[in-house]
Amino acid sequence: MSTGIRVVLYLAFFFSLCFFRSFGESFGLHHFQPYIALFFALAALQKWRWVILTVAAYLVSTILASKGFQLWMLSPLCAFALISLWGTRFSKKSGMPVMLGGSLASAGVFYLVTNTASWLTDGQYAKSFSGLGQALWTGIPGYAPTWTFFRNDAMATVLFTAIILILSRMTFFKKTELSPVAEI
Repeated sequence: MSTGIRVVLYLAFFFSLCFFRSFGESFGLHHFQPYIALFFALAALQKWRWVILTVAAYLVSTILASKGFQLWMLSPLCAFALISLWGTRFSKKSGMPVMLGGSLASAGVFYLVTNTASWLTDGQYAKSFSGLGQALWTGIPGYAPTWTFFRNDAMATVLFTAIILILSRMTFFKKTELSPVAEI
C-alpha cells in the first residue's frame, strides 16, 4: 500500500474516532463510543501503531471536550492499557464469539477501573463499601446512574468489535496490512 493511502486511512480513522466521541453524546448515549472495542480488537488483530493512534485520538477528543488536560483522564488511559494487554491474549484466529466475549469483558474492565478511580478520588463518594457501591451503580445524584454508562459502553463495545472483525476479514482489507486473514 502506498504511503499516501496509508496516511489517508490513518487520518480517516483518527477523525472518525473524534466524530463518534460527540455523536453518541448528541443523542444522549453517554459513553457510546468505539474506544474500548478499538483498544481490545486492535491489540488482538493489528500492529501497535493502531493502538497508539487510538490513544492519540482519545486524548485529542477528550482534551478538546474538556477544554484542557485533566487528571481524571489518567484512569481511562490505565483502563485502556489493561484492555490492550487483555487484547493481546487473543489472536487473529480467534473466532467471533470469543472476540465478542473478550470485548464485553473489556467493557467490564473499563467500568470497574474508571468507577473505582472515581470513588477513590471524588469527594462526593463515601470512602466505604457503600460509597464504592454508589460509584459502581447509582453514581452522583443529579447525573445519570453509572450502570447506564456501563450498559452503553457494553453495547458500543460489542457492536464496534463486531464491525472491526467483519471489516478486517473482508476481501478489500485482506490485500492491505489492515486485516488478519482469519475467517469469521
